[in-house]
Amino acid sequence: MNALKIIKPELPVNTEPVKKPLTFEYVHADDLQDTEGAFDFVEGLLTEGAASVIYGASNSGKTFFALDLAAHVATGRDWMEKECEQGAVIYIALEGMHGATNRIKAMNKTGKLPKGSPLFVCFSPVDILDKKHPEGIKRMIEEITETTTIPVRLVIIDTLARAMAGGDENSGKDMSEAVKSIDIVRNGTGAHVCIIHHSGKDTARGARGHSSLRAAIDTEIEVIHPEGDKYRTATIVKQRDIAPCPPICFSLEVVELGTNRRLKKITSCVVKEEDSIMANTKGKAGRKQQYTCEMILALLPQNNVKEWEKAAKDTHTMSHDTFHDRKRECASLWHRVGNQITLKPLENQGKWGNGEIEF
Repeated sequence: MNALKIIKPELPVNTEPVKKPLTFEYVHADDLQDTEGAFDFVEGLLTEGAASVIYGASNSGKTFFALDLAAHVATGRDWMEKECEQGAVIYIALEGMHGATNRIKAMNKTGKLPKGSPLFVCFSPVDILDKKHPEGIKRMIEEITETTTIPVRLVIIDTLARAMAGGDENSGKDMSEAVKSIDIVRNGTGAHVCIIHHSGKDTARGARGHSSLRAAIDTEIEVIHPEGDKYRTATIVKQRDIAPCPPICFSLEVVELGTNRRLKKITSCVVKEEDSIMANTKGKAGRKQQYTCEMILALLPQNNVKEWEKAAKDTHTMSHDTFHDRKRECASLWHRVGNQITLKPLENQGKWGNGEIEF
């Protein structure tokens, strides 16, 4: 009987390289190089390659505030006593061509934005939820950098609601996609992306929409305009990497631009810097509060709180308790006198200690 021969089939040889398990690059802590940190092209406020939100209620002045900042970056001039490194600026105006044009014309007329300054306006319907649009913004930045030979430092998108074109601000998914698009632009170009946004129904809860936006940004600025008040205040609510600067007080000045076909005046506004010590974000400053602030400024060279209180008593403007209430309000603000003296709040919530001002 013949023995059966068992034939083993030949298996195909796998020529593909063996895939290594996923890992990530790392460096020993001792090998980390010294770094200056993020460069604040607007001193103490905005850094390169970062993202910010300027938000406020309707008619708070947030767009005027943002455009005034943009004009100073484009010209390289100091803004609100902060140094600005010059760079080109792109303003993506999605809230209306006429209003945006008039705001810029007002800055031209008042000398805030001289002709030839590298500020560019885009009226195209940008949709940051469309994956092609962030790439389009990047190409626009590259083209402007080539033609102006200076870097684009700031891109302003006005507003988030318009730029999300049908998206839901309250949706974590949609807001995460919006943040991803912002990251594509800033990481791909080094420009700072600033979003103009609206306050929520409950202004105490900050900007409108899903919280993932606030978590992702580096700087958050709230613009407040108390009803009936001349002053508007921009407060830094969040600041990453650098210390937050004091509140910024400003007002709006009306600028006449001409007349329309019905011979009615065409107007817009420009920002005027105001003394921050005169701002009161909770409401209109009263006569006594304003008087106390003015008195404090007049007596600053004497460096003594007792002199302030004596002046208040001598003029019969307020009681002892009221004076100290006003004093604490003033102590909660920072104020620069000229370019040398800075009045700062002490750590113990505005209490002065030994009656002396800290400089």
